[in-house]
Formats: sequence, C-alpha cells, structure tokens
Amino acid sequence: MKPSDFFIRIPDENWKMHDEFDSKLAQRLRQGELEERTDLEAGYALARLMKSELTAYGTDQSQKLNDDESALAMRVLKAVMRRLGVTFDPPFNDFDGWHGYWSAQGMTHGGSWAMRRGYINELFTPLLAKLEEMEDSETEVRGFRGVDGEMKNIIFASTSYKPEIVLRDAISNTIEVVSNADTCLVYNRALTRAGLSWGELTSWWRQEQNLDSATDVEVQQHLYRRLLASLGSPPEELLFRAYCERYVNEDGEKLPALLPQVYLHYDPLTRKQRRALNKPDRLNRERMDFLLMLPSGARVVLEVDGVQHYSVGPDDDRRPSPQLYGEMMAEDRALRLRGYEVFRFGGHELMDDHAADMLREFFASLDERFGPAQSARAR
Repeated sequence: MKPSDFFIRIPDENWKMHDEFDSKLAQRLRQGELEERTDLEAGYALARLMKSELTAYGTDQSQKLNDDESALAMRVLKAVMRRLGVTFDPPFNDFDGWHGYWSAQGMTHGGSWAMRRGYINELFTPLLAKLEEMEDSETEVRGFRGVDGEMKNIIFASTSYKPEIVLRDAISNTIEVVSNADTCLVYNRALTRAGLSWGELTSWWRQEQNLDSATDVEVQQHLYRRLLASLGSPPEELLFRAYCERYVNEDGEKLPALLPQVYLHYDPLTRKQRRALNKPDRLNRERMDFLLMLPSGARVVLEVDGVQHYSVGPDDDRRPSPQLYGEMMAEDRALRLRGYEVFRFGGHELMDDHAADMLREFFASLDERFGPAQSARAR
C-alpha cells in the first residue's frame, strides 16, 4: 500500500482532477483492519504519508491535508499503532498542534524550517524502522523466506555461444570460464542476502572495465548498453527499458539490479550435443530471462514467453506442445519450492501499445510486495 492510496481523484467545478483525502477509508481503518490490507501495510503507508505531510507543513505549508484531515489521519495512525503494539505518542494531534509545539520549542528563528524537518525525521524514523522490521518478520511467516544457501557466482548477460566452465576449485566451488568468456559476464564479488543493487553492479563494472576516469553516468550507460545487447527480442528489451527508467530517480542506485540472461543451471553439454550422443536432457531452462536479487534472500524471476515456449514446428506452422508447456510448469514449481518467485509475461502482451504502462504498474506493485530496497522506500 502506498501513501497515495489514502487519496481519491475527483473533479473540481472546472472538471480538473485533483486529490482529496479519503476520509471514509481512514474511518474504516480507525475502526479495524481493512479487508484488502493488513494493519501493518496500511499503518506503514499512513506513517509515511504523515511524515511527508508534517514535514511539508513545517517547511513551506505545501501539504495536501487540511487541519481537520490531519487530525483524523493522526488519530487513525495512533489507533493502528495500538493494534500493532507499537508505541507512537507525539506531543500534538494535528497541524495546529504541531505549529504550537514548534513555537513553544523555539523552532521559529534562523534555520527553523531545518529544525522542524529534523524533529519530524527523529519522530518518524524509529517508527518506520520498527514497522519495516515487523514487515520483514511477517514476510518470512507468510512464506517469502527467500532462497537458502550462500550465493557464489552470477553468470549473466550471455550474448551468443554458451560459455565453457570448469571447477577450478571444487572444494570452494570456484569456477572459471575457459572458453567463450567474452559472451557472458561473471559477477565475482561477495554476495549476501541483502541482494545486489544497481549501484553495486556499476561499481563492479567500473573496476571490471577499467573505467576509473569515467563519470558515474558514463559507467552506468556503458553497463546498460552491454546488458541490453544480451536481449534477444523486442518484448525483452521493452521490459528491461521499463525497469531501468527507475534508475534515474534520486535513489536509483539503491534499487535492485535487473540481471538479464542469468544462468540458473549449467550443463556442460548443449541440447544438440546431447541429442547427437543420444543422452537424455538433464536440466531444463538453463537460463532465466531476468533475475532480481532482493533483500532477505528474495529472488524474483521474470520470464518473457515467446511462441517457442509452448509450441513446436517451423515459424509459419507452429503447433501447441503440451509437453513443452508441462516442462515449463514443472520447472516453475521446482523454483518456487526453492524459494524463488516466478512471474511470466506473454511476448504478445508486451507488444501492446499500453505495455510500458502495464510494466510500470507491475514493478510498483512488486515494490509493495517485496520492499526490494529498504533504503529507497521513502522515495
């Protein structure tokens, strides 16, 4: 749930749309948990809203709520926090009370707006941190436990021939690409359950490509072009571009990196070689189209399905293949049981005129579900 969910869009007398505080939703929340959202989700969104509104009121009075609405919102926030067992007892109940408080505390002289912003930050930061901690714990209870095991290697952005890999040290699980190393990337820095951010990936790329004299923007653009080159279809490119739009935000470098063409399994033989040697297939879906590595070990797989995923035959006469479809579903089940989350997009739906908007909404919803970047939540 987002702070904006507490507003509804309505027209004014000139039929221009503007935001109005949803007092009915707020009253429902004050009386008890919403059917569509938990107290934790709603309380976190409302706390972020009031932090923003009180900051705006204490800075330049650019807030959206009026004084009565601020009183209702604060009353609801306190009620939700009581239900959650979280202490929150500020020394004011609305905008007018906040103004009286900062006047009594001497936050009215030189640099006073900065003092007021600092106070609101001190008031809400522990509250938001506590709610995030509870959300993380609840996430594990709901089953989003992430993927177990230590992350060692990421082989991704494959552009053509399959890399040939050997175990240089089988005891330490140290791999080495001995052939076709130029067709893929291998992220070789330490990985933790905190995931992999765009900032960390670009820092690695700067070192990997000896771009010490380049600006951050130049390094990011250089990496972006290399990742884009690994994509094999317009639908995949659209998905990648839609996600990467988010990196231009102020906290973009803290967002999880979207890795394309990631090796999940590795078979030293190709399918063609196995058929020639009359050997059975050992591993299905060696590569994932896209992978997001989020905090708490959460890993999200995004797949773009073209006709080759569920049909066989020449391009001008393809026929549905229940066998291919069954193999795909079996692999999805296996991934989910290991802790991955899998989301599939049809190649056809990504060619629609509104596909970019659909993807933006999807990624926003993904943020709400997984909270992919704790430090970027307040953006």
